[in-house]
Amino acid sequence: MRGVWVYRSLFNEPETIGDFNRLEVWEAELSLELTEDNRIYGFLGERPEEAKGDEPYLTVDGRVEDGDPIRVSWRAKGKPGSEYDGWIYDYVGYLVPAWADATRPRAVIAGTVTRTVAHGKAPAGSVFSFYAVKKDFLEPRICIPLAKAVIDMMASAEHRHHHALWHGSRDEWAGLSAKKRAALQSLGWQPGPKDTERASLGPDRLTNGSGEDFLFMHRRMVGTVRALDPSARSWSRVPQPTFPVSFDAGTKATSAGNVDGNALPNAWVVPGDPNTTAWLVELRKTSTLYSRFTAWETLYTDPRYLATVSLAELGSRIEFTIHNWMHMRWASMPRDPNPDPAEHGLPVPVGRPPLDFDSKWLSPEYDYLGETFSSHVNPIFWRLHGWVDDRIEDWFRAQEGARPGVIKRMQIDGIDWFEADKRWVLVDEPWEGPRDLHHGHAEHGGGHGDLLLDVPTMQKALSVIYGPEPRTEPEITAAGPAMASSRATATWFKRVED
Repeated sequence: MRGVWVYRSLFNEPETIGDFNRLEVWEAELSLELTEDNRIYGFLGERPEEAKGDEPYLTVDGRVEDGDPIRVSWRAKGKPGSEYDGWIYDYVGYLVPAWADATRPRAVIAGTVTRTVAHGKAPAGSVFSFYAVKKDFLEPRICIPLAKAVIDMMASAEHRHHHALWHGSRDEWAGLSAKKRAALQSLGWQPGPKDTERASLGPDRLTNGSGEDFLFMHRRMVGTVRALDPSARSWSRVPQPTFPVSFDAGTKATSAGNVDGNALPNAWVVPGDPNTTAWLVELRKTSTLYSRFTAWETLYTDPRYLATVSLAELGSRIEFTIHNWMHMRWASMPRDPNPDPAEHGLPVPVGRPPLDFDSKWLSPEYDYLGETFSSHVNPIFWRLHGWVDDRIEDWFRAQEGARPGVIKRMQIDGIDWFEADKRWVLVDEPWEGPRDLHHGHAEHGGGHGDLLLDVPTMQKALSVIYGPEPRTEPEITAAGPAMASSRATATWFKRVED
């Protein structure tokens, strides 16, 4: 129910009418929000291109009742002081059942409306038919777009494969066979120094320094993007629920459905994975916001707590609690970016298969927040990771307050960081991937060498991680090696209980 709908009401004319325009009563925008106790509320009105703040509309308040089909009822009242003042209409409708084989289904509510109170020359008791068609979610890339320079960089094959492989190597390392580990080492893509790897999901994840890798690598990413696009700002706090539309003065019609860019997209069904499906629903609940997100945010900004943990432990805890949950809370249904109109925009509920290297996935439109190959192309990524990066400075201030002068600042490859003391800062050089030690420039710190962003090599490494046990050199094709052995959720941000 949550979102923006196109509402149309019709006269119940019993005779044949050649001109459908004669059946039209009203076309307007219906915006709805759904609470956890199945209450719906919102607005119904005509939206101008830019609101002046005095537009008339009806406020909606009602309920959703489970059933087959789902029943929806609400009362709409005119805005006090407007030309709709005193209007009252009552609605009863049903969520139209979807066809199982429909390729491009749309949610539709159909029902009847009665004029409960007379107004002007319009008598009470008149009954009309109505239907409402759900609009697509207004994606952040449309309402809070990143600068073209950022999109060009982050949507490139080099940066997509690097981000996916960096996460995949450290997330999967603890569960890889000896053969796969050796194959990754031969490609230089083991997570950290050879034979002293830092797995992000190993039993020692809080103490092996992988949390520092997570914070450092993303600090570089955030700095790079902010230099290209200063508007890529941080969340100062985890966003509170916002209504999908506003009639405030200056509000544009193009923002309806996602006024500030932080609106929550709806959850969706992941075929064959009821646990993830249930998690996607849970993530969007207001009760989860306060029981989980707010609790984590309070902890990770509390100087008393921050003074007790190493930077590595803080990074690991943030990554696999609030960070991963934020990714999936704001993730919307992934869709096929295929330029072929017959396939473009079709739902892909599990996202891109991890070994599908078809060029279509390089489209800037593929910015699914639930996958490491694509999440960093989404504007929300930078608000979220700005919030994460700000926790590093909270940690430093807490350490300074508890033990002044113990944590010493320094720079690593041009990034503001901290000297390793093996107690509070564990790693001398955080891991971002293999480097070319023979070539380097200022962007990557000169003598430390550029990051090796060779796409074929990175595809081979991903094939080692997500493909079958290595026998010979993995064969790379446009669509990648055999898909049967891997699952798209391998690249999703994981749910790890803390």
